[in-house]
Amino acid sequence: MVIIRHGWSVTEIRKSFDSDVTYGNKIVSQNLTDHILSFDGTDVRDVLHGQTTRNFKTLDLHKPIDGAFCDLKGRVITDFTAVLSSEATALMRVSGTVAALLQEHLAKYLMFSKTKMTTHDWQCWGCKDRSDSLPTGIRIPREDGHCEIWSSPSTPPTDAISPDEWLLFRVTHGMARINEHSVGKYLPQDLNYDLNGMIDFDKGCYTGQEIIARLHYRGQPKRRLSLLMVSSSAQPVNDARIINRSTGKSIGSVIESVRDEDAYLCLCEVVTDVASLDVELDGNLAKPVPVLGKTND
Repeated sequence: MVIIRHGWSVTEIRKSFDSDVTYGNKIVSQNLTDHILSFDGTDVRDVLHGQTTRNFKTLDLHKPIDGAFCDLKGRVITDFTAVLSSEATALMRVSGTVAALLQEHLAKYLMFSKTKMTTHDWQCWGCKDRSDSLPTGIRIPREDGHCEIWSSPSTPPTDAISPDEWLLFRVTHGMARINEHSVGKYLPQDLNYDLNGMIDFDKGCYTGQEIIARLHYRGQPKRRLSLLMVSSSAQPVNDARIINRSTGKSIGSVIESVRDEDAYLCLCEVVTDVASLDVELDGNLAKPVPVLGKTND
């Protein structure tokens, strides 16, 4: 088992830790609801190369990458983070709410391959990287001193933050994740996956590639990922409509939302000129705010 550190050096450490935190009388689990999948087989590179937006044929061992699985219409089934732990094994983190749908989608392709997909017994944590005390497992560096840790439930990280804190980090940094409400609804460009290095446009064919490449080389996305702030008494639901107040028409939808002090921050797929429009969400004024870290241009 390995930990992937900055620079991709490999270290092994073992340390036990209580993964639950007590708030009053309530026990709150620190681990995320994501699943770790294992793809095992002698043709694992070819299988994942032909089914994802990333180039697995030239991927270095132990180097994490972000990418997506798409359907024949180029719509995203799920995002993922993956690591080739050997020439015959790839570990992959996906949302727990779409893992079964992904398995169903891949069944017809895996049937004729030498690769099998199973659910790994590891769990995933979001962490603030405050120390080097990490468990045996895989560490995925993220922005602003954050990281993901994949490891056995018996050896969780010592610096895990709550799922709500991790969601706030992701949303404010424009890291859109697919869940059961958004499967098959968005092109990768709608979610800025092309801007965030999640698509290799020179890798050749994969499921949905023709439509995604055509938009990239011959068109301009009409919608992009934006972060909107809305003051509301209730949390906006996934897929809630963004409305142009001057026309009354829908110009986008909510992908994910999270509470931040006295407002909600919403990652939305929305028209590219949203900053120049007067828009609302659930009857409340919605204002675009900057995404932290990477820019959207």
